Amino acid sequence: GRVVVGFMRSPGVRPTVVIGACGIGLGHVGRMLPVARRLAGRGYGVVFTSYGDAVGFCLRENFLTYRESSISYGVREDGSVSLKQTFKGAPRLLKAFSDQVEAELAVMKKHKPRVVVSDSRLSTLLAARILGIPSILVMHEFKLMLPLDVNKLPGLSVLKQIVERVVLETFGIGWDLANVVLITDYPAPYTVSKYNVVIPEFLRHKAEFVGTVGSARGALSKWDARRLLGLEGSPVVYFGLSGLPEERRALFDRLFPLAKGVSGLGYTVLLSKGEPNGSTRPVRSGRVTVYEWLPDRSLGYAAADVFVSVGGQTSIGEAMKYGLPMIVVPTPNHTEHDVIAESVSMMGLGYRIRVGELTFERFAGALTSIMRDGYVERAAQVAEKLKHYDAISRIVDKVEEFLVD
Repeated sequence: GRVVVGFMRSPGVRPTVVIGACGIGLGHVGRMLPVARRLAGRGYGVVFTSYGDAVGFCLRENFLTYRESSISYGVREDGSVSLKQTFKGAPRLLKAFSDQVEAELAVMKKHKPRVVVSDSRLSTLLAARILGIPSILVMHEFKLMLPLDVNKLPGLSVLKQIVERVVLETFGIGWDLANVVLITDYPAPYTVSKYNVVIPEFLRHKAEFVGTVGSARGALSKWDARRLLGLEGSPVVYFGLSGLPEERRALFDRLFPLAKGVSGLGYTVLLSKGEPNGSTRPVRSGRVTVYEWLPDRSLGYAAADVFVSVGGQTSIGEAMKYGLPMIVVPTPNHTEHDVIAESVSMMGLGYRIRVGELTFERFAGALTSIMRDGYVERAAQVAEKLKHYDAISRIVDKVEEFLVD
């Protein structure tokens, strides 16, 4: 583990927590940082371990962070997920996992945490179990869904189901290393990742739904948020890009022309490229405002009338809490993003538009429908039903159960 930044509050005054967050995309660290800030504010030491772009996200918050070997899936140049490249990289992934466990052990031996929090990381749970440290698993994606077109070969559907079930049960044994399992999603009928939140029977006694992490609409009005962001005119469409660097760049190339196009129809556009090491200064052109990195995502949600997303679970959950209808353009071949987009559509909260269907006419038509066909009202009703979920407080409470003397 390589230290890459100083920390916000000195570990050692009160018990320390080590948070091992998955570094694939920004959503995992994105939901752990509010938890870390709350714990640090109560005087606990907080140490992060992660990899990839997620490390840069931690750097902006000034937490002590250890960069570890990266684990990820294969991505083509066009930003789509590649199963072939993922399998070709399997030996490297196994080596990276082994290196992660070794690095996690070193960090835990050094900082002697009272409890360890794993956001979707098996290596963190394994290291904690080896050292006899209690652990909490924060997760939503239990079932891995293979990006296979089952119509191409007879019998492929059955094979896909068998492999997905075997992976579910096998990884479930690893997740069972945790003392507590906190599911960052909602119970039915408002489950965001409904096809991924399939929990093995032997985990259910220690699992609890806590809702998605993210603040609900607070005291800040839509108009105040727009003033702070320098946005003029309405309605406001907020494009929030996320995912791996290649995915973000490919989707920006597809979505930016649409953003400029709808600004010509009278919409005000706010677009965040989701680059954690990027500039926080806005670039404005007419009714379009672009950030490489929007420092406070909650301002974007608060200012918006419609949210455009690639289908990341954290950002979709945040938009639901803000009562925003959505257009979801899932990352090509990314099964989780695709089924999340389907969930949004089935809940009547917006549209799924796959990249192959993404034209200006289709996109503009979806925006028009959202503004006039009851989507705004339905999104507000769902937000009202979800407002009692406070995932940050629930996760912090569970962590503190292991920290109090």
